[in-house]
Amino acid sequence: MSLEEILIRQRDFSAGEVDPDAIRRDDTDALRAAVRYARNLVSRHTGGLTQRPGRRFLFQDDGVIFEFKPFDDISYRVVFIAGGVRIRTEDGALVASLSAPWTAADLDSLVWEPDENEIFVCWSGRTQVIDVSPTTGTWTIKNYDFSTGIDGAVRVPFFRFSATTGVTLQPSAVSGNITVTFSANILNSQHVGTIFRYAGRQLRITSVTNAKKGNATVLEKLPSTFIFNVDSSDGFSVGQTVETDTTNVKAEVIAVATGTVTAVAITKLTTPQNGEKLVGPTSTTKINSFSVTTPGATVQWDEQFISNYRGWPRSVSKDRQRLIFTNFGQLKNAVCWSATGDNRDFEVGAEPDDAMLETIDAECQVFHVAGGYDEFALTDKGVFYIPVSVGTPLQPGSVEFRIIFSSELANIRPIQVTEGVIFVDKSMNGLYAISATGQTARPYIPTEANRLHRHLFDGVKSIAVSSATSVFPSRQIYAVNADGTVVVGQFNSDSEYIGWLKWDGEGEVRSVTGTYGKVVFMTRYTINGVVTGVAEELDYDLLFDCAIPFDGGDVTDFLELNDGSALTLKDGQPLTIEGFVTQFYAGQEVSIYADGFYFGEVTVPATGIISGFADYSEVIAGIRFDWVLRPLFINFDGGQPVGQAEQRRKIEKMLIAVRETQEFRCGNRIFGSYRGGEDMSVPVPERDDTYRYRELGRSYDPIVELGSTFPCKFKLIELTTRITV
Repeated sequence: MSLEEILIRQRDFSAGEVDPDAIRRDDTDALRAAVRYARNLVSRHTGGLTQRPGRRFLFQDDGVIFEFKPFDDISYRVVFIAGGVRIRTEDGALVASLSAPWTAADLDSLVWEPDENEIFVCWSGRTQVIDVSPTTGTWTIKNYDFSTGIDGAVRVPFFRFSATTGVTLQPSAVSGNITVTFSANILNSQHVGTIFRYAGRQLRITSVTNAKKGNATVLEKLPSTFIFNVDSSDGFSVGQTVETDTTNVKAEVIAVATGTVTAVAITKLTTPQNGEKLVGPTSTTKINSFSVTTPGATVQWDEQFISNYRGWPRSVSKDRQRLIFTNFGQLKNAVCWSATGDNRDFEVGAEPDDAMLETIDAECQVFHVAGGYDEFALTDKGVFYIPVSVGTPLQPGSVEFRIIFSSELANIRPIQVTEGVIFVDKSMNGLYAISATGQTARPYIPTEANRLHRHLFDGVKSIAVSSATSVFPSRQIYAVNADGTVVVGQFNSDSEYIGWLKWDGEGEVRSVTGTYGKVVFMTRYTINGVVTGVAEELDYDLLFDCAIPFDGGDVTDFLELNDGSALTLKDGQPLTIEGFVTQFYAGQEVSIYADGFYFGEVTVPATGIISGFADYSEVIAGIRFDWVLRPLFINFDGGQPVGQAEQRRKIEKMLIAVRETQEFRCGNRIFGSYRGGEDMSVPVPERDDTYRYRELGRSYDPIVELGSTFPCKFKLIELTTRITV
């Protein structure tokens, strides 16, 4: 038997759990910092591993949550629920409950964007605006409306849809309440309230008679229709655009007869003059006289691009003081930016601060637009970047879409990070990161962020990123799977990869948000046979999920009557109870931690009173989770050949270096528990120590499992393994 040995020292575990098909890829840098299998662990900024944080119970609600900070030092938790939205304080107290038009089926597709004291919410229906008053603190929700200028014109984007090509519009008058007539079927009952432009001037549909005829109110006086008596009408034809050479009245020709040209003025209300010339693309003639006639039928019209009939955006974002609407059903490759500094003004213009409506020159559906140093349009067919700089500012006439990633994407809202943008591909198990290259020719490059970890992802529903905090000084990415598990990625500035680890537990996580250094999950638990939704916040001081801490001072209480007075005995003393009241866990088995001691599971009575812990200053009730770790021993050092990977191997010795660690198991042994002579009236000590373990048997790929014995502290900083060949 050969006694050659291989020594593996692993001090960095930041590459996370790798795909089982990749465990022999020791030619890659990532495997030197990887593990074979891990659950409910988190990588630290130093490269070590620790048990994942618990989650503190905030409040009951079933929906999608995000943090909203409308004012300095005032933060709210906004929860979108079926049929409404609830506003809560950071502690979970209900501030407002508002009705909303969406259903439970819409919740996962809601996209929102905060802007000062407002939240814009896009979905399959009309955009909603949630508002909190800066003066009274009153919350409201209402339909999104475009602003109206001092001239009475509404600041909406307009568009001429290809299906209406060649169709004419004729109003009965140029002002007041009028009748409008189309030459083909255009109108629908949902057009009521929609704004059309006739020759560049606005009118609002008030009722629909049939598909060709309706009633409207003129918002801007409509341009006149002129009959020009000219020297010669030769060379003029219907459909041409003509212009007077002095007053610059531009018009569309709608009729030509001998010596006369009839035309509808476009946009301007200027009156032409006798004696000036009428200039067309194929002829020029003198105007001898003219008269105003009844409004003519013209193809110079368009309609409100965003409306109840045409549809509303299903995605919203904000960048460079512009609100951005995307994901339109009526024009899938369109992106619409508001005017600078005005989130209600979408009237497209040519000035630098005007609104913009642009389309990507590709057959694609724009899902989202994300900002950054430049802007990125994420579509079902790939990612386009929109250059923004001093030389090419984000303004009308300068918008350009350049493809940087050509592959199908999922409609999952991307997240912005310092390095760029992270998004999900069509398979819903692939995450990509767009990062800057520093090159002019190719300024951005997309890279697969979980190439060796795809097996951990399945049907990703939402992604979020957290900021570093004093408790955990690392930025992390959170991806929620369809099965309710969470995959956590650790940014590693020393390498070009992100390490991923999976978290699970009894709860089914539905969504995650990470803002202002806090990470909050919306999770479903089965409590007494009933599926219950709760909000939970990550807390590195907790070892349970859905954890509810109780202060020792709350242990004594008394029973109340309906009026709030105490229920008393014959001697007048109140009928007191000793215990912690948690109606949420009534009738449920929960795990208990008290002053550092784990008491296992207890059944909470139907009364919701947890008794028997009156002597402890802090009691925590929650749902236990366990961590598991299987190291990867495929990482060979170089040197002379000694039969590496050619023979079955034996783990001769394993040294497990830990810090601030209590009890854990490795193989069939338990480490870190009480030692002889130690005071068992205090919790198991948190030790800085190195433990030695030896595994029996041989294998081509030896597997040793470390895991929790009960919820307690664990931090692995080094694993040294001596393997004989």
